Amino acid sequence: MKVTIEKMVYGGAGLARTEDGVIFVPRSAPGDVLDVEVFDRKKDYASARIVSILDPSPDRQSPTCPNYETAGCCHWQHLRYDRQLEIKETVLRETLQRTGHIEWNKPIRILKGLDHHYRLRATFHVRDMRLGFIKERSNVVVPIRECDCLAPELNSFIAEGNRLLRGFGTVHEVHAVCGPQVAASFDGRTTGGENPRIHVNNVMFEMHPDAFFQSNRHLLGAFMSEVLDLVGPDAGHVLDLYCGSGFFSIPLAQRAKEVLGVESSRVAVRQGKLNAKLNSVSNVTFVERDVEEAMTDADVKPDVVLLNPPRTGCGKETATRIAKMGAPAIVYVSCNPSTFGREAAMFIEQGYELERMTVIDQFPNTYHIELVAGFRR
Repeated sequence: MKVTIEKMVYGGAGLARTEDGVIFVPRSAPGDVLDVEVFDRKKDYASARIVSILDPSPDRQSPTCPNYETAGCCHWQHLRYDRQLEIKETVLRETLQRTGHIEWNKPIRILKGLDHHYRLRATFHVRDMRLGFIKERSNVVVPIRECDCLAPELNSFIAEGNRLLRGFGTVHEVHAVCGPQVAASFDGRTTGGENPRIHVNNVMFEMHPDAFFQSNRHLLGAFMSEVLDLVGPDAGHVLDLYCGSGFFSIPLAQRAKEVLGVESSRVAVRQGKLNAKLNSVSNVTFVERDVEEAMTDADVKPDVVLLNPPRTGCGKETATRIAKMGAPAIVYVSCNPSTFGREAAMFIEQGYELERMTVIDQFPNTYHIELVAGFRR
């Protein structure tokens, strides 16, 4: 059928309205006139693939990543980067309204960097003893040689990783991180080399391939500064939930009386303690524990709660417990506006005001939206 794309939605597809209902079309652009073929029909909507572009949107550009068609990891590389940012702001506002009933009419600051070769860490999957990515909307691993989003060091590692695979036997996942040398783990087994170290705003971090670390090397300093600015100059006692290996905990400790970091990953907690030593920081404590479990019996009265949960969010119960701790400030780092909207509504119900939001465009050429929000009461 012939459709016209009205707008983009969270998840990456374009939305078209037809006599048969709403249709979502991946790889489309606002204003596209398309010939599409429906491949999945649900009760309330359908999904369709592009058969041909009858009249292209002015927002379109030619993708440059060699994996755009085969693996599909750069979902939005067919969109001009300036339009991607405008679309993400619109999607964020609409998602907050839909999931949290939050009408946000204030400005949203957007921090951006280069939209190519930005990733300093990656997860590769293995097929036929070759590194690859999982094809979009499938379980199929597509071997790759390079990717537009990866830092040059990681692109150079792919051939070496394929060679190293032969020495590890069966491997399902390879985690790699660079800065500038590359460290990698093959289903948790490392090659024994040194882990890379990186300076961000005069703070040194050692990165481990199996520990979470912020991905966009061009935005690390700006990201850190935005969070510290929302916390304020006199942080007092800080509770850092889902703290990873201390990317925010350690610079916060340099301006706070005390920081308590909670993280479920043993490797990340070990790295956090190491990073604290590297920076001669003694007023931060890292605790290895599941955050949701820890919040059921938490007996602390922080001045600031910082949380950076995974895409699933922290959950309504944990959000309510965080709010009932009564901290004057909450800073929420989110990689999913849907779960953020749901949990921001819980904070607002408990008397907090959403004061500021900033989009950190961590993942250019994709639909993913990373944001930092500040709440005060």
